[in-house]
Amino acid sequence: MFRKMINYLKKETKLKKINPNKHLQNSLSIIYYVGLWPDRVKYKYLYNLYAICSLIFLVGIIIVSEIIYIIINWGKIELMMIGLTILMTNSTYAAKVIYIICQYKRIKNLVDITNSEIFNRDNDKYKHIISYYNWQGIFHYIAYQGFASISIFFYSCIPLQSVFSEKSKQLPLAGWYPYNVTSTPIFEITWLHQVLVILINCINNIAIDTLITGFIIITCCQLTILSYNISSIHYTVESIESSILIKKCIARNNNVNIEKSLSKIYNKFYESLKYCVEHSIIIFDFTKQIQDIFGIIIFFQLFVNCIIVCLAAFNVSQIKNYITPEFFGSLLYMCCMIYQIFIYCWHGNELYLHSMKICLSAYKNNWWNNNKNFNYALLIIMIRTQIPLIIIVGKVEWNYLYKIFS
Repeated sequence: MFRKMINYLKKETKLKKINPNKHLQNSLSIIYYVGLWPDRVKYKYLYNLYAICSLIFLVGIIIVSEIIYIIINWGKIELMMIGLTILMTNSTYAAKVIYIICQYKRIKNLVDITNSEIFNRDNDKYKHIISYYNWQGIFHYIAYQGFASISIFFYSCIPLQSVFSEKSKQLPLAGWYPYNVTSTPIFEITWLHQVLVILINCINNIAIDTLITGFIIITCCQLTILSYNISSIHYTVESIESSILIKKCIARNNNVNIEKSLSKIYNKFYESLKYCVEHSIIIFDFTKQIQDIFGIIIFFQLFVNCIIVCLAAFNVSQIKNYITPEFFGSLLYMCCMIYQIFIYCWHGNELYLHSMKICLSAYKNNWWNNNKNFNYALLIIMIRTQIPLIIIVGKVEWNYLYKIFS
């Protein structure tokens, strides 16, 4: 039965095998290059200085520019909405950046757990499962980044439209600058700065989002492995060898050896189940840490995203010409915000569904043909998994949000 399950999984997941937690490492690498992850840095003071300069260049300048722009255009609804959309997006990103820096040690602890022995003990045994969940994380990153990249491309083309149409020069993002942005080469330099800021902020923002959801993917992966381990305890090679030994003893009519062999088998089963209990406890604690660390910032992100989607929809409705880079850029930007909400809700729902499967897997092994110690340990897992794993942010369940938006 166990071999059939593995063979079925191999057929269903014809994916190229990659290193465990590859999707998580990709997100951490991006965050590192922006200056938010000082892990294994030799010169920390220089890295911190680089991080400060990076944040000023990427976030500080554009936030100040948008604040002043809104103040200058106070009362002009259309211009205020454009400035407010950009301001809220960058302010949320800045809040996430600061939060990642402040919670560095706790997030590092989560990364260490993902690299621990108990999370990687069955990597060779379940490499197809691990590859499947790794590719799932990479797929979400590519899809998310795809929406964002196309949107950035259209926003970057806005100045070209103004040049070809012989209108006044227009930057990709509206903002206030203490100089004349329409003169050459100031206009081109500001244009380049805005494009770089949008691109780098977008890549890093997506990396932070996929880092958080990456932890959820790892949890789902571990729950799947735990489910297979519980249901396959009676189908291991050791148990098969032991059953052959019992048959030999029965053939010889040696009752003493039969009892010893049975005791040996039960002990092996019990030890395997003890490992599963330990594994489940660590998974539950890991999930709780994810909620404790990221709950606040995710609630803030979801709340602000709902407002940004409304503002972006208003901005799209004010565009009169529908065949312009500004229209397509705004439309795809709105899609990015919706997708950002979706990935959090979808992964939260997946966690809920995966945790519910653990209890069902307990019925798939021969629990009725085992000793009391084994059944008591199995009962502990079943009782614990009666309460599903649900990540709650701001007293709102992720899987409930998924049901609303799906």
